[in-house]
Amino acid sequence: MNLSQYEALIKAVETGTMTQAAEELGYTQSGLTRALNSLEEQWNVRLLNRGRNGVQLTPEGQLLLPYIRTVLHDQRRLSEFIDEINGLKEGLIRIGTFNSVSAQWLPGIISKFHKDYPGIRFELLHGTDTQIVSWIADGRVDVGFVAYPTNPELEASFMYRDPIVAIFADDDPHAALETFSISMLPDLPYIALNEGVEDEITAILNQNRIQPDARFVESDDHAVIAMVEQGLGISLMSMMMLQGFNRRITAVPLDPPGHRDLGIACRDRRLLSAAASRFYDYVCRWVEEKYRL
Repeated sequence: MNLSQYEALIKAVETGTMTQAAEELGYTQSGLTRALNSLEEQWNVRLLNRGRNGVQLTPEGQLLLPYIRTVLHDQRRLSEFIDEINGLKEGLIRIGTFNSVSAQWLPGIISKFHKDYPGIRFELLHGTDTQIVSWIADGRVDVGFVAYPTNPELEASFMYRDPIVAIFADDDPHAALETFSISMLPDLPYIALNEGVEDEITAILNQNRIQPDARFVESDDHAVIAMVEQGLGISLMSMMMLQGFNRRITAVPLDPPGHRDLGIACRDRRLLSAAASRFYDYVCRWVEEKYRL
C-alpha cells in the first residue's frame, strides 16, 4: 500500500473513468490499472466495478472510501504543517465554489495569497450549495463557499449579504420600475438559474407563494443574462453575479426585498492544513476589506 494508490482510487471514483483519471494523474491507463489491481490484491477486496459506462465503487469500496480520504487528508495535513514550520513553501488547497464567487472573489483572494505564499497550489471544484456542503463533509475539499447558515456539523463564518434582484432587458417596460413586485412574476416568462443560489431564490418564491412560469432552466449565469438581454424572459439573480457584465440589462430590486447570505465553511478549523487555515483567514479579511464590513 502507498498513498499514490489511494490517490489513484479516489481520482478514478471522482472522474468515473480510468482514462480521465490516468490523464489527470499523469499515468498511463495501464499503469493506473496496475496500481489499482495491486491495491485490491493487497487487501483481498474488490474496490471497483469496471464496465463500458466507466468505474463505480463496489459496496466494499463505498465502505472503505471515507477512511481512505481521511488517510490522505491527514497525510496532507502532516506535510503542510511541516511546510508551515518551513514557511508554507508548498501545499495544495482544495476549494468548493460556484461561478459568481469564482469570478468576483477568488481571483483577488488567490492573487493576494499567492504573493505571500507562491508555492501553494489550488484546486477548484464547482457545484451547487448542496454539493459543496457534501464535499466539505466528505473531505473532498478543504474549504467551501456556502449559503449561510449552513450544516451545523460544519464550522462556518458569515461573509456577505448579497441582494437578489429581478433582471430585465433594457427595453422591457419593467426595467423602468423602482422595485419589482414578486407577485408579478407568474405573469412573465421566467428563466430559472441553477448556480448555487437556487435554494435562496426558491425560498423567496416559496415565502411569497409564487410559482413562476419557467420557460428555461440554465446553470450558466452568462447564458441566463444573454437570454434576458434578447427578451426571452426575465430572471432573478444576485447582484454579485451581475458584476463585470456589459450587457443591455437592468437590475430592479425586489418587493419585498430578497437576499442570499454567503459564508465560508470547513469541517473543523482545527483539522485544516496550515495552508488551508491561513487561506480561510485571508478570505475573511479580503471580503471584510472589500465591503468594509
